Amino acid sequence: MSRFLDQVRDARRGFARPRGDWDRAERPFRVLTVTNNKGGIGKTTIAANLAVYLRALREDLPILILGLDDQTTLDRMFEFGPQPAGGDVTSGLRAGTFAPLIRLGQYGVHYVPSCRDVSIPKRFVQQPFFLQTVLQQTGWGGLVILDTKSDFEILTRNALAASDLTIVVVKDRPSLVEAEKVYAQLEAWGRPRERARVVLSMVNLRVKYEAPGKPDILALLLSEIRRRGFPLLESFISCSPKVESLCTNPEATALSVLSAAPNSLVHRQFHHLALDVLKLLEQVGLRGEVPQARSAG
Repeated sequence: MSRFLDQVRDARRGFARPRGDWDRAERPFRVLTVTNNKGGIGKTTIAANLAVYLRALREDLPILILGLDDQTTLDRMFEFGPQPAGGDVTSGLRAGTFAPLIRLGQYGVHYVPSCRDVSIPKRFVQQPFFLQTVLQQTGWGGLVILDTKSDFEILTRNALAASDLTIVVVKDRPSLVEAEKVYAQLEAWGRPRERARVVLSMVNLRVKYEAPGKPDILALLLSEIRRRGFPLLESFISCSPKVESLCTNPEATALSVLSAAPNSLVHRQFHHLALDVLKLLEQVGLRGEVPQARSAG
């Protein structure tokens, strides 16, 4: 117990220092965060499938995905069958490193098992730059993808602080309003808006309007996003029963769009989205490396 308390005290001395941005030259990895305070808009679907598509596009690129919530979708998609008991994201945050917890999963994507009670790490993660140091001490080389909970609490702010590129998922007007919190936080840290890009998700193109110039929900949301001055990726993900069936099915598994729906419209959309994201990440120095962290299990 005393050893754990010593680790926490040592960590907090480093984690408490405000770091408006961290030096990319000092680390062999880049961070992609997927976020929005609004739930039910497809954040985890986008995070998980981007991991698969980016890995397929860049086989030299080690990818580690972490879920900062208490859902099991990432585990169901990436784990190879039943896994032995072990640590999870909470354990890694406590220890100050995820290295011994990393597992090689399906599609060549690495992951750390999700925590079952996200309220636990929220009790001891008190600074928004805590996660930066944990990732630095993990020793990963390549890309880290962070999937956030539908809130704007401390773990989500940590993910945003650690991110080189943030995907802000927007489905409707309420989620667009919540997106403002991300840009306000970036401004408070002195970071440019271009570090966060809106991606439209689960857009139902059957919703139509009679308003001039805004005939459907896609046109309406695009107009609102541009009016607010939010940077936007041209790629978007349509509402699709096929995608919903990949996560909710009799087999209780979670499948990727790339493997289970390769001939679908959503596959083409995810492919374009992954290309756009990869281009932006390469602009901030993303490169393929052999991961230093060892896979567990």
